[in-house]
Amino acid sequence: MGARLAVVGTVLVALTGLGTLSACSDDKSDQAAFVEAEKQAAEAGLPKGDEQTYLTALTAVDAKLTADKKAALDNGYNLCTDFTNGMTTSETVIDAIDMFQVDAKKGQKIVAIAKTNLCKPSASKGS
Repeated sequence: MGARLAVVGTVLVALTGLGTLSACSDDKSDQAAFVEAEKQAAEAGLPKGDEQTYLTALTAVDAKLTADKKAALDNGYNLCTDFTNGMTTSETVIDAIDMFQVDAKKGQKIVAIAKTNLCKPSASKGS
């Protein structure tokens, strides 16, 4: 009887493991789909700003900020999203400090540059 319980227990553990593995693979594909949908929504929701002027101004602050132009642009548009989501300028500066790995003074400049050059208001509907 004890041997049967051990076998049944082993089978149950194995089946539970298979269920967990399939759940993980589903989670990964679901997460990838979610990330892609979120990316498309962000791209559709934010009008493109003056990227070249933004990059030139960032380079003037510190050339290291634009060593990876794609990352610099992504970070800048993330700052725009911060404003769109209702974050204060102070909160956005803290985010810039973290994203760009800079001090507070450069963080303030980066936020001002992004706000001026990348964060364009959405076209109003109506009027």
